[in-house]
Amino acid sequence: MLSKEAEQFMLELRMYLMSKGKNEQEIEEVILELEDHLLQAEAEGRNIKDITGDSPREYMKSISREMSFDKREFLTLAPMTVLLISAFLVFTPAMRGDFSLSKISVWGITIVTILSIFLYGFLIVRVLPKFFNSKWFYVIGLATFLVVTGFFVIVELLDNDPFFVATPLQNKLLVIGCIVIFVAWAIYAKTWMTIIVPFFLSWGPMAERLIPDHINEDPFYIALTIMIFTLIAIIGGVLFFLYRKNKKNKTMNQ
Repeated sequence: MLSKEAEQFMLELRMYLMSKGKNEQEIEEVILELEDHLLQAEAEGRNIKDITGDSPREYMKSISREMSFDKREFLTLAPMTVLLISAFLVFTPAMRGDFSLSKISVWGITIVTILSIFLYGFLIVRVLPKFFNSKWFYVIGLATFLVVTGFFVIVELLDNDPFFVATPLQNKLLVIGCIVIFVAWAIYAKTWMTIIVPFFLSWGPMAERLIPDHINEDPFYIALTIMIFTLIAIIGGVLFFLYRKNKKNKTMNQ
């Protein structure tokens, strides 16, 4: 088994190469080859610095320079990422049946989206890999999500002069379009996250439509709902953390 330091470096290398637009298959080949070198080195009593030198970051850059930029994957990933972010922003108001656009919302969402991409890119490449096996990974990820969401909420609150208000039919078409984007991304990225997150996001708008107004506006039921969802989120987070920890322990024991 590789040492924790070696596994950490390989994770950071993978994230770094992905951020540089390298081909996924080539990245996998480099990682596997490097893993063999590290296993052999550690079996001979050497450590990771004997492979990477004194500057792991320079070693990453040297590997990156030897790999070609995957234009095809970038041209696919870039528009799909924009569509995914747009779908997340449109989905909830369209589900509520009140999607609209104003100058403030268009400019505000565009600016916040660009800043969010840079922020998440920085976290994925430089910060989160260092805490991948720690509870701080989830703390930092959640805090960032809350900050970004807060900015979007502020923009939405300032959105009081729309130049476009969707009709009921247009809202339904927007919801269908968002679902298509979520499913397409799930198939492309081989992840269930773009299905699970919108599923939970749809609960609020669905509840507004199905639950009577006198219950929706009752402070007691509102507080109760917040408590239930908070409890579900905490339990889900704990179970996921325990699952990952158990999976890691099994891998180490093999």
